[in-house]
Amino acid sequence: MNLLRWMKSGYAVVFGAAIGVYIGIKKPEYVADIAPFGTFYLDVLQMCILPILLTAISLGIGRLIKHSEDNSFIIKLVVIFICSLLSASVVGFTIGFLFEPGYLGEDAEIIGQVIYDLSEPDLQVDLFAKYVPLNDESVLKNLFFTLVPPNIFNALSNGYTIKILFFAILFGCALGALQKQAADHIFLTFDAIYQAFSRLVQWLMYVFPLGICGLLATNLSQIGTQAVSAMALFVPMVIVTFIVWFGLMCLVMKKTTGDFLGPLNALKEPVIISLTTSNAMASLPSALEAMHKNLGYDKAKIDLLIPLTFTLCRIGPTLYFSMATMFVIQLYDVDMSFYRYLLVIFGSVLAGTATAGSSGVSLLTMLGIVSGPLGVPLDAVLVLFVVIDPLIAPFRVMAIVHSSCALISLALPKSIVFVSKNTGAAPEPLDSEAR
Repeated sequence: MNLLRWMKSGYAVVFGAAIGVYIGIKKPEYVADIAPFGTFYLDVLQMCILPILLTAISLGIGRLIKHSEDNSFIIKLVVIFICSLLSASVVGFTIGFLFEPGYLGEDAEIIGQVIYDLSEPDLQVDLFAKYVPLNDESVLKNLFFTLVPPNIFNALSNGYTIKILFFAILFGCALGALQKQAADHIFLTFDAIYQAFSRLVQWLMYVFPLGICGLLATNLSQIGTQAVSAMALFVPMVIVTFIVWFGLMCLVMKKTTGDFLGPLNALKEPVIISLTTSNAMASLPSALEAMHKNLGYDKAKIDLLIPLTFTLCRIGPTLYFSMATMFVIQLYDVDMSFYRYLLVIFGSVLAGTATAGSSGVSLLTMLGIVSGPLGVPLDAVLVLFVVIDPLIAPFRVMAIVHSSCALISLALPKSIVFVSKNTGAAPEPLDSEAR
């Protein structure tokens, strides 16, 4: 029992991460031996994510409709989403504009050689196979038609998150319109499925230290040192910006809960999972538990809002896209105007939102939504963004996860009180009169 308890402790996680970093950088010959642990952990976790997403969204919407009450917080949340996405884009644009990471001077020849070396013919085929030029088609029209799954089982088997989300929203609305007796039966069934997969995720935390070791070793061993050195200013600039944004979201949580360290400790597990897996949905179960059990927010609302926010409020990609676009603009010395700068800001919001359900190369190609109207030649430098992405992706995903929790705390009615960690007790909801 002591060993099992230690495997779920923070010490085990830090130890596993340290070993993974050491193997990935110093002993890459051992990566093949440790990588299966990371693959196993991530595969089992992803196996649980979609059932949790489907049941949590359907239950949340169905119960909110069935138990009709004041849901004005949803409108407030939409406003917060829009303002936060624009703020993230402005912050990324401002950082890129002030620090000018794309103006390399004499080092431009080095980065040009890196791009040439990385652009092998076989890599180009794999890299651009999924990319479809926007041409004159409406981006909003394309996004709309990618929402509807013609076959929900095909969407589930292929992991199309945004299609599953759309189905879950419609199905939840239908559940809310059913008669109470019929709806309650489905609610019980979905709740049992949700609880069962959540329990699996809790069991999986026992192998989390091994999983994080394998994932970090694999990712670090694949990063080219030459590519990182070629972007010596851009990479740390992006990472520091994400860390500063994380601090701003901590201040938001302090405003809504009245405590700084408490929410930080409560959200520790989903933040660590997001950093180590580079997968926002992998943090979904722990984020749901943290917001409800640790911070005391209403379960029905959290079950609805957390998956929705993870999928649609893409703070991380928006912030990154605005900085990446400024890098490419400066790299190619593109003539800019006030109108074009506005296009970078609003285009980054649209491109970030369009990454819902995307990851890896398919996510990065959404940069074309911003660069296309600007006439920026993205294709050649995109391969460089792919190579450094293992360094950037963990922080980009962390921004999605932590910002979502912080923004939800702004939107929900302030009917909670955060219990000090000294008491060790779970927080109990209090109405405004009780407080």
